[in-house]
Amino acid sequence: MFESTFPKKWAEEIISRMQRYYRAKFSATFPVAEGQTAEQYEDDLIATACEVFEGLSPDDIKRGLDRMKRSTFCPIFPEFAGWCEPKTDDWLGSHEAWAIAEKSIGFDGQELTVIWTEQMAQAFSRCEELIKTGDKYQRAEAKKIFCDAYDRLVTQAKDQGLKPIYVTSLGVDKDQQIAAINQATVDGFLTAPDATALLEHKQTKLEQLSESERYKTIAQEALAKLGPLIKRNPVNRMTEEHKEPQPWESIEDEHIDPFDNFEEYKAALRAEQKQLPNAVRFMDKQVGGGV
Repeated sequence: MFESTFPKKWAEEIISRMQRYYRAKFSATFPVAEGQTAEQYEDDLIATACEVFEGLSPDDIKRGLDRMKRSTFCPIFPEFAGWCEPKTDDWLGSHEAWAIAEKSIGFDGQELTVIWTEQMAQAFSRCEELIKTGDKYQRAEAKKIFCDAYDRLVTQAKDQGLKPIYVTSLGVDKDQQIAAINQATVDGFLTAPDATALLEHKQTKLEQLSESERYKTIAQEALAKLGPLIKRNPVNRMTEEHKEPQPWESIEDEHIDPFDNFEEYKAALRAEQKQLPNAVRFMDKQVGGGV
């Protein structure tokens, strides 16, 4: 037996809304089978709904509920599932797609933030160099290349039953990032939670300047409070300190050259209880003595 992974709570909520919206029409569309108890009837409705609604996303269900609010007849479950599927025109036409894709590159060749589908990105990659380096005539040729490629890629996607999925390609300009994400939210290409996540920690240049000034003011106020506690005229440790030389520091050891006055040289060594160096012992022998 087929076991659906569609959440039971979602099925219960959809059925509850259908009952509230259509009242008697719901009962006529989903009659109780003969001999069926109320509990069996409810279980059968939920099981059937889960089976039919298998694979629908929250966005799909929201699309179906929005249409149900404006419908005057009560749909059976397969009809409601059809309402949940995106319409064919959910895929943008090639000219609409080009209007979005060409904004991914500025006039100076700078990469800009764009919210587009994989099909737009693939089609644009085939004419990107013409946009970066070409004149208005090459730009027109680039548009033709893009539109042909995009139409082919969208046809393939539709044949596979795919839905348009928008992704964000971030450029380097912070202000333009924020503007592009906000515009994509207005156009319905991004959900509010997705846009909020993308905009987290992003600031315009004006906001960054304002925050910088705020921190500067906070720092100045903190320094003003610390002012009375700060020692004034502190010693600059990087400046060489001047001090008077002490008497013992001004005395220089006198060096006696043994070749000038050998006897005095020997006397100095005896005073320091040092031996006569081997290099000058021959002089001691010449004068007839030793240390």
